[in-house]
Amino acid sequence: MKILQVNAGTESGGGRTIIINLIRALRKDNIDVQLLVFEKGPVADWAAKYNIPTTIMNQEGRLDLRVVHRLSKFIVDNKIDVVNTHGPRANFIMSLVSKKVKAKWVVTVHSNPLLDFSDNIKGKLLTQMNLSAVKKADHLILITPRFEAILEQVGVDKNKMGSIFNAMDFSEELPQTVHHDVFSLVNVARLTPVKNQALLLKTLAQVDFDFRLKIVGDGELGKQLQDLSRNLGLEAKVEFTGFYDDTSPYYHKADLFILTSNSESFPLVLLEAANFGIPAIATDVGSCDQIISDGTGWLIPPANSDKLKEALIAAYKKWQEDQLRPMGQKFYQYCSHNFSSQRLSQALMDVYQSL
Repeated sequence: MKILQVNAGTESGGGRTIIINLIRALRKDNIDVQLLVFEKGPVADWAAKYNIPTTIMNQEGRLDLRVVHRLSKFIVDNKIDVVNTHGPRANFIMSLVSKKVKAKWVVTVHSNPLLDFSDNIKGKLLTQMNLSAVKKADHLILITPRFEAILEQVGVDKNKMGSIFNAMDFSEELPQTVHHDVFSLVNVARLTPVKNQALLLKTLAQVDFDFRLKIVGDGELGKQLQDLSRNLGLEAKVEFTGFYDDTSPYYHKADLFILTSNSESFPLVLLEAANFGIPAIATDVGSCDQIISDGTGWLIPPANSDKLKEALIAAYKKWQEDQLRPMGQKFYQYCSHNFSSQRLSQALMDVYQSL
């Protein structure tokens, strides 16, 4: 069986990592899988790091539909059996190709499709184009079961949907973490409204214990969040590091990971925290409730400062007692068992072979 994974190529952060991880998982099981992107960018660059066979279509902007014929020809010439698309642009272009090829078509839904674009005329049009496209697919893989009701409401056949959680390659050894001299927190996320770092900053301004927070990422709210931090008197305690491909040094220097998003699908950053033995506070959105189990962290309602403050105080007390490290190791053991690349590969192949 020959599998083709397709993406626009401009994904960064978690979206890119998810695509590369699933290809690596399949290749470890000697599955014939390759990557196709419409533009040279972060996805192709990362694929090159892992020697993943990659084709770049060199699409000249989003409206260059010459890529439709090139994609169709590529699928036929390479005798592709299954095409798995990731992201609205890949979904839309594949929808124009799907009836012209014999390959089965699978869409992986990485995020809430109703929130992928801005709430303006252009955004609403792009949302409708994406929803119209995914309805034509043979199967939809949802990375959180919570998307099923959303997609059913817009007309997707529930019999064509199934959930497969994200995964990663975990360290083979139990992580040995450090109890830092000052309670050290890390948030790895884009600086955008949906990640709601403003809630984290406003809540931390209310606690009466010492801490240090590193926010790792960039985005449209960068200056606004830095101004908020300064206005709250947190400038000496909060560092905005910017975006880094390799975030491992920041996990090593943390006692606790925090994710305050208003919406998520299956946040890979929680698995990354687990891999470094760092327990987490996360909002109960997407599949966070599948990742954080009893004794590995705290789940809180989204946009709720009171509950976030309660969790921070509880975590600080655990830190004082040097009990965060055992929690982090339990987090690693749970996630490495349930969200391994091997499990992901088998689950994907079960879907592909059933079509």
